[in-house]
Amino acid sequence: MIVASIDIGSTWTKGATFDIAPQGDDVRVVKRSSRPTTVGNLFDGFFLVLQEITGCDDPLPLLRSGELKLQYSSSAKGGLAVATIGLVPEVTLELGKIAAQSAGARVSQVFSYHLNELDIAALEKQQPDILLFAGGTDGGNSQYVLANAEKVAQSALNCEIVYAGNRSVAEQVRSILAHKRLRVVDNLLPQFNEPSPEPAQDEIRKVFLDAIVKGKGLDLIVEATGAMPLPTPYVVLEYVRAIHEHVPGWNEFIMFDMGGATTDVYSACQEKPEAGVVVRNIYEPEIKRSVEGDLGMRVSAHATAREGGAPIEIALKRMDVSSDALASYADRLAETPEYLPERPEEQAMDEVLAGACVGYAAARHAGRWTTMYTVEGEVKVQTGRDLTKVGKVVGSGGWLSRQTGFNPAAWMADHGIDRRGRAVLVPRRFDYYRDEQYLFPLLANLAREYPRAAACSGISMLVQ
Repeated sequence: MIVASIDIGSTWTKGATFDIAPQGDDVRVVKRSSRPTTVGNLFDGFFLVLQEITGCDDPLPLLRSGELKLQYSSSAKGGLAVATIGLVPEVTLELGKIAAQSAGARVSQVFSYHLNELDIAALEKQQPDILLFAGGTDGGNSQYVLANAEKVAQSALNCEIVYAGNRSVAEQVRSILAHKRLRVVDNLLPQFNEPSPEPAQDEIRKVFLDAIVKGKGLDLIVEATGAMPLPTPYVVLEYVRAIHEHVPGWNEFIMFDMGGATTDVYSACQEKPEAGVVVRNIYEPEIKRSVEGDLGMRVSAHATAREGGAPIEIALKRMDVSSDALASYADRLAETPEYLPERPEEQAMDEVLAGACVGYAAARHAGRWTTMYTVEGEVKVQTGRDLTKVGKVVGSGGWLSRQTGFNPAAWMADHGIDRRGRAVLVPRRFDYYRDEQYLFPLLANLAREYPRAAACSGISMLVQ
């Protein structure tokens, strides 16, 4: 069976044909291609790649006859911005991140307790793609939920609203927000300490799918091929799960997918609390994704360069690069993201940007230890996940896939202590692997039907 896999990214549209063995247990790359994404009409770049990887001027008859199968994904519209409303800040933020980021979106704003006029103004100004409206366990607090529903109802907010709060007042919320684009799903937190993010994740994925196929030519691709895309971050998350479940020795690892606009971090981690550590976590999924929309090598380069703090200063000194030179270079990249460095000093600045993306993204993804002193002695209080013992790290994405001399160890070590003096639980010792052929997004599409074969093939193609 020949399967065509295409990923439409913000900068590049990548594709490959794969030969799947009849038993579905072996994958072989047949032909590859990549083209700059045709942002005005995504169909143009997509169809050129499809022609090249199939060797046909018109591959559509092959799709219609079933001789060729197609799986494709897209992140060309960018991660959908999700604003979350809830009660307790820590719970709202973390559950919102889990629900949104696992569905292929990103959290842009977080609000807790009663919305005030400034909160509403901030929502109206930013106009997120989705408002994830949570709050209260089933049968629990309803005062905040109903008050916030009234505020949202009176606002000029114009986006999809996913209500995933107290089930007892769901019908009242439905009535209050009847004139808005409202979707009601099961509660994110039906009972305390028993989160249920899956219904909200599923609904956010539906919104994502609805959004990415509108305009820019994706609707033409759907019409021509008869196949629907999935969000790239979601299929890669599920690919990480496939590796975790099917590849021996890879039950714990971290993967960075670094692009021009964002840096995504995926981790497969099984928590093993240590003696003397008190864990104060809400639900942390075994397979987790986080996306940093301000950390990127091109479109977001100016934000990356200006992140500041000791890690950037250490990196600049290590690479013998001045902060002014880096800022100027980053501004140029943001304006011309297709630019590739030509001089050694520019290549050094690219490495600083890459190291900053990896280091800050890892630190944000990882948990923290805070030392407390009790009558029984010193105790470490842990929030978030402990990645210190994760022994495998994978670099994927354009720059990380290509760069042979880069190792993220030093860049992550720069983030050992955060600005509040807490220990950052990033990996300490690990083997670093590169997705040299940048096949992971394409294999992730295959993993929908052939998870074991796609996972094992991807790991076998990594280089150290």
